Amino acid sequence: MRNWLPGFAGTTLLVASALAPRLSSQVPQPAAGPESRRATDAQTVVIENAPTDHAVPILKERLDEYFKEMDAKKLQTLRMIEGGKFNVNIRRITGAETALIHPATIDVWVVLQGSGTITTGGKIESGKIVGGQSHLLKIGDVEFIPANLPHGVSGVNGSITWLNVRWDTDWPAAAELGAGTPPGGGASVLPLEHAPTDHSLAIPGSTLDRYRDDMKAKHQSLLRMSEGGHFNVNIRRIDGPSIELHPITVDTWVVLEGSGTAVTDFKTQDGKMVPGTGVSQPLNAGDVMFVPANLTHGFSAVNGAVSWLNIRWDVNWAK
Repeated sequence: MRNWLPGFAGTTLLVASALAPRLSSQVPQPAAGPESRRATDAQTVVIENAPTDHAVPILKERLDEYFKEMDAKKLQTLRMIEGGKFNVNIRRITGAETALIHPATIDVWVVLQGSGTITTGGKIESGKIVGGQSHLLKIGDVEFIPANLPHGVSGVNGSITWLNVRWDTDWPAAAELGAGTPPGGGASVLPLEHAPTDHSLAIPGSTLDRYRDDMKAKHQSLLRMSEGGHFNVNIRRIDGPSIELHPITVDTWVVLEGSGTAVTDFKTQDGKMVPGTGVSQPLNAGDVMFVPANLTHGFSAVNGAVSWLNIRWDVNWAK
């Protein structure tokens, strides 16, 4: 069984292989959202294009290195994975930002460091949101921001850093649902709520802790916090090996607690993982993993229990 080296070892980078030169190179790339695809952002550094044949582990140690390099280069955005109609980014800012709106792109934020105030809704006037709703964001908080909703960090307490996972929402009307089910669709997994379209959804870190405690007490392996049909935001918690395959759905994991050995691209026989196949990667709290659609994935071993935030979306957009 092959083993990953930390971070992006073994992958194809869009920029130089050494870390500092990599972050100093600014590679124009399309961002999620049709308005962004019309004009590329030359200030966004891209680490790699989204693979389709292997997973990408981004370990906490590598994230910490990226934070330091972003500070040194005064970068506010680092695009770790670019998929054209989706991307996975680090945002890191020290002051209020100009308000944003993405007509066809969803954002999910996971706060990694610092704190600040997010404002959503209302309308944008002169780069600021008027009439919106504001609340504090701090480490461990999650924010779901639907497409076409004004949003932005309106105040920062020193600095704030968040993982920003984004995908477009312009699936064809007849596109197959892979990630989940629509409202009233006879879901086998009942969500806490269906994804809003007119307001953001705030999930404080303390609420995530409470959900995980409840899952542990109920021996529950999946909690669907927000369901959008072609996408959903979940907590997974397992205490033993697992096997999964989603033909048209991407996963992005953020490990919340515990540890285990993730395995991807393995072969199966009689519903079990074939020993000696696949790529293994130890994962711990704070690590991130991108898993492309149609790639076998799971855990071959768990140290007691492991739980992770699982952000998922379908990739069957029109060609």
